[in-house]
Formats: sequence, structure tokens, C-alpha cells
Amino acid sequence: MKKYLPALLAGGLALGLAQQGHAQQLAQYSQYMNNNYILNPAVAGTEDYIDLKFSYRTQWTGIEGAPKTYYASVNSSLGRLRTQNKRTLHDWSRGFHALGAIVYSDVTGPTRRTGAYGSYTYNLSLTRSLRLAMGASIGMQQYSLDGSQLRFHNVSTVVANQASIVPDASIGLWLYNDNFYAGVSAANLLGNQLDIAYEPNATIPIQANRLYRHYFGTAGVRLPLSEGVSLVPSVLVKYMSPAPVSVDVNAKLKLQDIMWVGVSYRVKDAFVGNVGVNFSDVASLSYSYDASTSDISRYQNGSHEVILGLKIKKKKKVVCVDRFW
Repeated sequence: MKKYLPALLAGGLALGLAQQGHAQQLAQYSQYMNNNYILNPAVAGTEDYIDLKFSYRTQWTGIEGAPKTYYASVNSSLGRLRTQNKRTLHDWSRGFHALGAIVYSDVTGPTRRTGAYGSYTYNLSLTRSLRLAMGASIGMQQYSLDGSQLRFHNVSTVVANQASIVPDASIGLWLYNDNFYAGVSAANLLGNQLDIAYEPNATIPIQANRLYRHYFGTAGVRLPLSEGVSLVPSVLVKYMSPAPVSVDVNAKLKLQDIMWVGVSYRVKDAFVGNVGVNFSDVASLSYSYDASTSDISRYQNGSHEVILGLKIKKKKKVVCVDRFW
């Protein structure tokens, strides 16, 4: 029984579908600062290359049915701005368009959340160095339940397999220059009802099974310490009613644009250590480990997250250097 109780807890936290659950519905990420696009569609195209990333996260290892999350994302500016050797400083001072896409799967025990989104961003110049990007994404989410994996004291209790597909959207703003960024975004914007019932023998969906809007605010600044060495402190604030506000505080030390190390603190939840390496100008690999500080730490052995990044058509001479992720 001790083995199954944490699994049920993990499922409840990941679902977060009941209003009384006080949990966030979206997947947890520790390396969002290496791919802010997963939280804010306005980030698309802000780097000077086609940005392609693949990620795998396994949360609360040692707990049966604990969350596992996979995603692939891509984004790029359009037209001649996408071709490095044709971009000029004059081009960069003008507005431009960008597109992006992301697909993901978030699995927790008998439940699975799968989504696919496409995004559009317009990026405009406010001053010679300050830019504002405005983005929106639309797509679909599918929530599914494998009833055969549910366990009850009464072994004859049966919950049927179920799935619900709903449209979804998100929006965001991203303000940045070479040494600073700040962004706000909102996800699960449509707040759709899910046609799923989690009670045994239920014939109608529970009214509280709907998507709740999530709000994100983030900011970071690049602080040069010496030639080739810089410190990037950042913060992320997350909110979904009626859950309490969640705050992450991060610090990332970049060394010669070859590697970086960082630490994060998710208030009242976990400490995170992370490290990354850039392989030439086209690929990067990063890893993070979460050490939980909450009550669930007694049942699990931490969380692991890996990101593989590819930079397509990136040249040595660039206009917008990848300073943050």
C-alpha cells in the first residue's frame, strides 16, 4: 500500500483537474530558462537561427507512475532574416515575423496529456537596442485515462478508458535586448471543459474537470563578470487559481560560451542543479537534477531532465547572440 499511495498522489498532482486540487495542470520543467519558448510563444524567432530542441523529464524517480514528460519544439524568424549571411543591422532594426511549433506528451500513471501547437510572433523594434515580441499559439490537447491501470480496494470496480480532445491557445509578450529579458504569458486560454469522468461507473463528466488558465512572468539579466564569463540571474512566477503562487529563483554562470552551470530554488518545493555544454556552433546538451524539499521527498529519489538543442544555419558572426538559453 505504501508503494501505491505516492503513485496516487503523483497522479493527482499531475492531473490537477479538480478545482479543489490546488495543483498546476501543466507539466513541471526545471530548464525552461534554456527554452523559454515552451512557456511563452512570443520567444519564437528572437535568436538568430532556427532553434530546435528535444527534451525528456522523469519526475520523482522511485515512485510508481510518477510523471514523465517529452517534448520537441522548433521556432525561427521568417524570410531573409532566417538566412544568416543576408541579415544586416538595418534588417534587425525593423519588425519581422516568426513561426514556431511544439509537440509534447506528459504521462502520469494511468493518465496522459498530449498536445500539438503552432505559433505566430511579430517582433518589433522599440529603440535601437530594445525589442518587443508579441506571440500567440493555437493547438489541441488530448487528455486520456487508461482505466485498466487504476487500482481500488474493491477489485471488481472498473473505470472505462476515456479520452477528451479540446482546442487550446496561449499568448505572450517578450521584451528584450542583448543583456535583459522580461516576459508574461497565459496558457490554457480557452478554459475548455474535459469530457472525462474519474469516478467509477460515472456516466457524465465531473464539472470541475476543465482546463484552468495559467499565468507566467519571467525576467533575467546578463551580468558580465570578466572576459568570456557572465552571470545570468533570473526569476519565474507561476499562478493558476486556486493554487498558490509558485516562484523559481535561478542563477546561471556562462563560461566562454562553451559551457554553463546553474542552480535554482523552487520555493517550498525543490533545489535544482544544472549543467550544459555547447558543441561547436550547432548543438548543445544540458542536464538538471531536482532535489525535493517537500513532504514527497520521503518517497522519491529526485527528478532528472535532459535537453538536446540544435542550431540550424547559425554562423560564427551573429547579430543576436544566444545569451540566455
